[in-house]
Amino acid sequence: MNTKPLKPKRCKAPGCRSLFVPRSSWAKACSPECSEVIATQVREKKARQEALADRRETRGKLEQMKTRGEWLAEAKTAVQKFRRLEELAAGYGCISCGRTQQEVEGTDAWKPGGAWDGGHMLSKGARPELALEPLNIWLQCKSCNAGSSKYARKGYTVNQNFRAAVVERIGLAAVEAMEADHTPRHYSIDDLRGIKTKYAALARQLRKERE
Repeated sequence: MNTKPLKPKRCKAPGCRSLFVPRSSWAKACSPECSEVIATQVREKKARQEALADRRETRGKLEQMKTRGEWLAEAKTAVQKFRRLEELAAGYGCISCGRTQQEVEGTDAWKPGGAWDGGHMLSKGARPELALEPLNIWLQCKSCNAGSSKYARKGYTVNQNFRAAVVERIGLAAVEAMEADHTPRHYSIDDLRGIKTKYAALARQLRKERE
């Protein structure tokens, strides 16, 4: 019985792509050298996949070992980062002293972590129930967040400046409602993981839009 000759095909080896007549339908390379190149590529890909799977497994185990306090800290960081990026993207300056982004970055850009923080109007220590409330977190220069009155308006403390500016942004009723809210937040680890995931994704989207 006559066998139909196989059609020429392109070598699959990177950098070759020569046209050759295969001896079998499964042949991918035009030479033993190209076969070895392909085999090496397959081994390297498999090794990368296994390394990625190991990292994911390790990360999963580490996450299972995290305490509620660690998840709370990571959730706070995620919300603060999002609010900081959101305010920067909208063109706002420091909520406390009113300096523009250009002014703050001209004096504070050298500071560790950059020129900006996500500052809490009602402090995390005094009002832990509002630590994850986005409307309690605003763009603040590092000087003001550290409590310095260097750039404060005459006759005002940093905190007074902060509150007055937030009132201008969201209204007195909203600020007073937040100040009156003493409801404890009993976040579970799953709650905190979800908050972190949500705001990390929102921050990534903001960064992508600004690129």
